[in-house]
Amino acid sequence: MKYEVARPLGQLLVAVAAFLILAPLVNVGLQVVPWRPGDQNWRFGAWGFLLGAMTFPVLGLGLLGVGGVVKESRALVRTTLILASGCLVGALVGLADFVVGGSSLKAAATDPTMILLFKQELRRTVLVSAVTLPALAVMALGSYKMLQGLQATPDGTHESSPLIRIGDR
Repeated sequence: MKYEVARPLGQLLVAVAAFLILAPLVNVGLQVVPWRPGDQNWRFGAWGFLLGAMTFPVLGLGLLGVGGVVKESRALVRTTLILASGCLVGALVGLADFVVGGSSLKAAATDPTMILLFKQELRRTVLVSAVTLPALAVMALGSYKMLQGLQATPDGTHESSPLIRIGDR
């Protein structure tokens, strides 16, 4: 089977990726309105929502990268690289703020129920981030390597796909 037959699948993957990336982020954005980034309680909740909702956007980024490779589109692979790198840096900064802010909020809490809730939220968000952050790092690195493998050809013809070339190794 020729690889060109799979190119329309790339468009489908890009559409699904856009949905998986945007829907959870819009949902989180609407949950944290009104914006109060100066309030430590608000930041703790906002980072908790955002970091907890990153699993589907990470999956969407992966599909975007695969769609870019299937379509042999340097622009889509480059977009995946930029988004994965940006999300990785943002998630690292957010996780640091979340843990520091959550620890100080937990220390200031006097109600045992609130202390338990803070502990549960800290544990849940850190565990989700422990899966999300390495996935974003691997995705950024893989996108960078794949971008190197996708060589633009001046006459518009394509070499064999990077997926096929990688499989030959």
